[in-house]
Amino acid sequence: MYIIGHNPCMSCITHNPNKINNIYVFNEKKDEYSQLIQSKDLKKKLHYINKNDFSSINKNFNYHDHIIIEREPFQSAGLEDIIKKSKEKSTILVLDQLTDQMNIGNIFRTAALTNVDGLILPEHSSASITSSTATISTGAVEVVKFHIAKNIARTIEVLKKNHYWIYSLDMNGKDIINKDFKFDKKSVIILGSEGKGIRKNILEHSDFIISLKQKNIPQIDSLNAANSAAIALYHIYIDQD
Repeated sequence: MYIIGHNPCMSCITHNPNKINNIYVFNEKKDEYSQLIQSKDLKKKLHYINKNDFSSINKNFNYHDHIIIEREPFQSAGLEDIIKKSKEKSTILVLDQLTDQMNIGNIFRTAALTNVDGLILPEHSSASITSSTATISTGAVEVVKFHIAKNIARTIEVLKKNHYWIYSLDMNGKDIINKDFKFDKKSVIILGSEGKGIRKNILEHSDFIISLKQKNIPQIDSLNAANSAAIALYHIYIDQD
């Protein structure tokens, strides 16, 4: 797998240097990256190349990206690894059948900046975690653990046994997130796909079905998934800070 661009590559070098196979840097930018690369003991994996070499690695690459990393594919963490990481205050995000890479990449970025312990995605009917995710998330996918679940409903039950409360974010939710709303110290937020929303059997496993306070405008019924996640996660983050 190749990832490109300054922020995704710098994040990979900083957080997951052991996952890197090769680093390709544009000759004219060697001074910009050499110190960090050497500090992570990656000098033997470093290759300086000219602008014509970028397209030879992949025709979609452009020397304006300055840096390319060949890394191991992203791997699902075990659910127990995410739960073990959790503290007295913990937030986990479940993405139920989100297929849009832009949404998922932006959600990873928000999750990293609001101290989310992990993301959970279904094995089927979900966008894969790829180099595109790295680019869109500006490298946040290197920081936030994710777990691919074979069965979301069963996974939710495991989280409940570990003292998490389950909040499904749905436009028809009975409880409204406003300045007075309080999430539990250990919370799971579930987001559904745009259009279909959260599946019925997943909603049935929720402790609370909630929605965001918003203005009613005909034909514009809700925020997109990434924006909804950002508002909910920021609410939890400032409340638990």
